[in-house]
Amino acid sequence: MNRMGKKSNKKLNKGVRGIFLILGIIVILGICLMFNMKNTHKNIEQWDKYAIIGKENIFVIYDGKLTVRIPETIQVDKDKTFEDLVDTKNYEEVLEALNRLLPVKVNNYAVIKHGSLDPKTKNYVNMPETLLDGKKYILTSSMHNMFDVLYNGQDKNNSKDLVVDILNANGKPGYAKKTGERLEKEFGLKYNAANYENNSDISYVVVNEINKDKLEEIIMGVDEKYFRIKKAGTIPTLANTVLILGTENNGVPVTVIGNSSKSSNLYNDLRKDGYKNLHYSKKNGDVDEPIIEYNKEDYYIAYKIGKKLNINKMVEKNDLNNKIVILSN
Repeated sequence: MNRMGKKSNKKLNKGVRGIFLILGIIVILGICLMFNMKNTHKNIEQWDKYAIIGKENIFVIYDGKLTVRIPETIQVDKDKTFEDLVDTKNYEEVLEALNRLLPVKVNNYAVIKHGSLDPKTKNYVNMPETLLDGKKYILTSSMHNMFDVLYNGQDKNNSKDLVVDILNANGKPGYAKKTGERLEKEFGLKYNAANYENNSDISYVVVNEINKDKLEEIIMGVDEKYFRIKKAGTIPTLANTVLILGTENNGVPVTVIGNSSKSSNLYNDLRKDGYKNLHYSKKNGDVDEPIIEYNKEDYYIAYKIGKKLNINKMVEKNDLNNKIVILSN
């Protein structure tokens, strides 16, 4: 009996020790977690533009001005979502993807899967999104407007202080000067007119320091239709923006996809307005309302088309190459 009692006590002691060992490990892990979270939050307090990668959402926080919630189910490109990157713990690529898509880049990120978030910013908004082919994409046109209003504040660019370089790349004598005079009369801005180094089929815009809304107004104030964004710094100038006016003999291909009178009308309206290189694909665009898809560098081409056709939804898709797509029903 004594032997059996001793054996039972030994087993009991081992079990108790095992329980205490497990509890000890849990306590240590908890302390480590709390220590890491404190350090993370301490670092965050020193950041100005950063992303918090959470359990289901990414929160992008700017300078105490703006917090943007981005669901991880949103597409990074046509093949991957943010969720795909987060699941593989590829956080650096998450940061790179954010900086490709957002108008204002972020410098740091932290991964916080538990607890609450209190960014204490002036504005808190959800990222505008739209559904295409069953996939969620950022609605880039609304996103840019959102940043202009909530992050950049009101337009502080007085038209009278704006300087625009207008370069003639179509071979028509005096054309840049005539365009400049028209813009000066309409917006009260200053301009410099000159000839570009060579002729170009499409037009270009160089965005230096100018509010996006102002530039959109200027783009709408000229006849050219195909303004592709040219990298800032490629033309040495102190001007706020540079317009390079091309011949636009061929333009950028525009495809209207739809199978209704509405899509047919969109195509015909563009044709009547002088757009070239138009294509019409008679199949269902699978959208509730028309959407314009464009490559990032062709934003102003898409914007001008959207204004002419009264289409407000625009989606940036960088797998498009030298093409604008209009989806309709």
